[in-house]
Amino acid sequence: MRKFLVFVIFVLIVVAVADRGLHYAAESEIASRVEQQYEMASEPEVTIGGFPFLTQAVSGEYDEIRIVTGAIIVDSVQLERVNVTARDVKAPLSDLMTQPSVVAGTAEAKVTLPYSELQKRLPEGIVIENENGKPRMSGDLALGQYSTPVSADLQVSVEDDSIVVTPSEIEVGQTGLGGMDIVEQMLSLQVPVPEMPFGLEVKSIEALPNGVEVMAEARDVELVGTSPAAG
Repeated sequence: MRKFLVFVIFVLIVVAVADRGLHYAAESEIASRVEQQYEMASEPEVTIGGFPFLTQAVSGEYDEIRIVTGAIIVDSVQLERVNVTARDVKAPLSDLMTQPSVVAGTAEAKVTLPYSELQKRLPEGIVIENENGKPRMSGDLALGQYSTPVSADLQVSVEDDSIVVTPSEIEVGQTGLGGMDIVEQMLSLQVPVPEMPFGLEVKSIEALPNGVEVMAEARDVELVGTSPAAG
């Protein structure tokens, strides 16, 4: 009986080691292919949820796969971070290791757009900084021969296919530029929404202290496949 128990324990250890080994290999393979597909500077962090991994691998169905990227450039716009949670993923282990095909039923994502991308499109001399936990524009605004210090909070929204930035609580040091209307106009932005990775569609947007957070979703998501690379 004792020998049998030792044998069972040995088998369980071998299975556990194999499970973790294949788990790591699958995560690494997905990370490598996503990096190549979207021409990233470094591999994303990939986490395959659920335990044990072997039962999911055999069935080719995974409860959840999470992909977190570093900076990625899409349509000449740098996204600071893309955090995707994919569910109902189908990818037989044999295909995963030999063919570029990983498809999820649904995906939810948080995409961070740094304020540096918006600042590039503001008038020269205007910067976006964190002030008391809120983003705020400030600097010297020039028009012709005149210059005046200005500052303003910013509101962000999505309209059609654009991210719209509207200044609010505007403070103007001087009135030489011709009034508040022209200042508001110069500090307003409309930035085309870049084509999101993984076929994600923007659902909402929020201005946070460290950047603009875009909430996005998608169905029938090709996490790894033949989609064109970003750039």
